[in-house]
Amino acid sequence: MKFQTGQTSATPLYFNVTSFVDILMVLVIFMLVAWSTARIESDVGIQLPTSSSSTPRNPSPVPVIVNVRADGGMSVNQKPITDEELIQMLGKLAQLQPGQVAVVRADRQVPYERVLKVLDYCREAGISQVGFSALIATPDSKN
Repeated sequence: MKFQTGQTSATPLYFNVTSFVDILMVLVIFMLVAWSTARIESDVGIQLPTSSSSTPRNPSPVPVIVNVRADGGMSVNQKPITDEELIQMLGKLAQLQPGQVAVVRADRQVPYERVLKVLDYCREAGISQVGFSALIATPDSKN
């Protein structure tokens, strides 16, 4: 004799893994295509020549950012710096990293002559790639 308890039998739970399998297949196909493309570019049967005068390519140096405050004072890496210290630092950087880049961030109240002095310091140190930093103008910004 079988007694019923008022509870119905639990239906088994099933997980739908179709979408998971689809995503995995797309990833596998993507990896295979990317790997085969990279392999084709590097394995074309070319025997590269050697050169005794070539130099290894150095990665691009991180630009040194020179901040010029409204009062004419300067700072690099949030540390105040004098004109002489800036000249020495730029000279050392130019010697260590040929192709060193400098970025000048000057306050809008700084006299043009002061910005030209910083440019002269960069030129004296051997840094020829100098950029200027500015904000992007928005329609609601005022000069």
